[in-house]
Amino acid sequence: MAYREYRSRIGGLNHWLCDNKEFKHIISRTFREEDYTNVINGSGVVKGEQKYPKGYQDIIIPELKRRSDFLSEIPTLKVIKPEQHHVLTVLVGDQDDPAVAASRSYVGMKSATTKRSGLSSMVEELPSTITCSELYDKLDQWNADNRISILMFQLPFGGQAGKTIDTTALCNRINTAKDGDGLNQVTLGLMSLGADRYYDCCTPSGMLDLASIYLVREKGIPLRPDGIAGFAGFEVLVAGRSTIVGEPLFNILKRFDATVLGPLHTRTGTGGRNDSQTQLRVYTELAQRADIIFSCMGFFPYHIHPGSEYFFQKTMLKDNCLIIDAATSFRKDGKRPFGDVDPSARSKAAAYTLETGGVGPATVAKLVHQGWRGMLYQHIKEVRKALEDNKSVVKSVFTELLAKYARCAESEAGENAAMLYERAVHPDSHPVHAVDALEVILPELMERA
Repeated sequence: MAYREYRSRIGGLNHWLCDNKEFKHIISRTFREEDYTNVINGSGVVKGEQKYPKGYQDIIIPELKRRSDFLSEIPTLKVIKPEQHHVLTVLVGDQDDPAVAASRSYVGMKSATTKRSGLSSMVEELPSTITCSELYDKLDQWNADNRISILMFQLPFGGQAGKTIDTTALCNRINTAKDGDGLNQVTLGLMSLGADRYYDCCTPSGMLDLASIYLVREKGIPLRPDGIAGFAGFEVLVAGRSTIVGEPLFNILKRFDATVLGPLHTRTGTGGRNDSQTQLRVYTELAQRADIIFSCMGFFPYHIHPGSEYFFQKTMLKDNCLIIDAATSFRKDGKRPFGDVDPSARSKAAAYTLETGGVGPATVAKLVHQGWRGMLYQHIKEVRKALEDNKSVVKSVFTELLAKYARCAESEAGENAAMLYERAVHPDSHPVHAVDALEVILPELMERA
């Protein structure tokens, strides 16, 4: 069979992650006084709860710090000072506003994680009386500030600002080269189309990574050259259609050859009917087909499952499915987070995430990682020069990745690797290709140092 030329993205961090022996991906964990096995671990160390300490976040963030420190060892990249690059979060709301209390806690977690990666965290707290015009002026300043790697608005806004400011229009003014949270609709569109872009939305990207690592390490599925598992042959259900999670996840999964079911949503039905019995039948039929469930419904199931806090019940799931549950809705007492999947249903799954310590930490890790990449975008000329200085390493690593994916001899992939190298260093190509390339060769450069 003739070698088939590859033209999509190549490189990134996931090749290193999937090979890392220290990362204990499937763990046993006690959660809410129940013992769970086959947990897909997004968090780091939780003392007394986890049999193995290394989770997704706890392996990636120290690696970013290690790489940040190593940049000074690459002559062309010595100009980059990671500690001078800021991950900016904008919080709008007053100190005593309960509407932003949870946001303050989340911002604190993001800040601490950012600092551990070697970058600087920057938080702008603005009063709820701020006007749209004032916020636009500030955004223009942040967009133009080269010290800011990425910037994001912590939504929703509190107080009067939450009622009067059109946050969609606001987020559409974020420079796409700094849109680390994927809130600009241009970023969303490019992600859904599978086109060249600076960033992906953090939550769907984190969900894809968790699923990819499981499929590669536990099921032996080939890792694509872009660092995502091949989903060909799998029926994948997306439950939820939000603009920054379900919708882009549904669209991008098609790019990875998945047979995508859904997305399920509150108005799902058939034949023009969406009464509770019809909805439950459709939900169940699709869920029972799914090899993988990406769930981000995040709402109380109302009339579908009266008396239950959970959307997916045990009878709805296929045996040995994979569950990536991104829902963390605060229902009932308003304090404890609930996922979409009933805990009693997890026994049917081959592996699953919990509503605490699963997708959330992976989302934060992706956000910080994109801040780290944003720093490189700010120095794209230097990044391309570093690739040119290490041309033989880039071509060698590219050749190995392509040959492994195509299951062919490296001699067959050499010409393709050379073409992708030229794209990465060309000044007119999208910067994402150069940054992907640098990320994938850094382990080799660090080993040689």
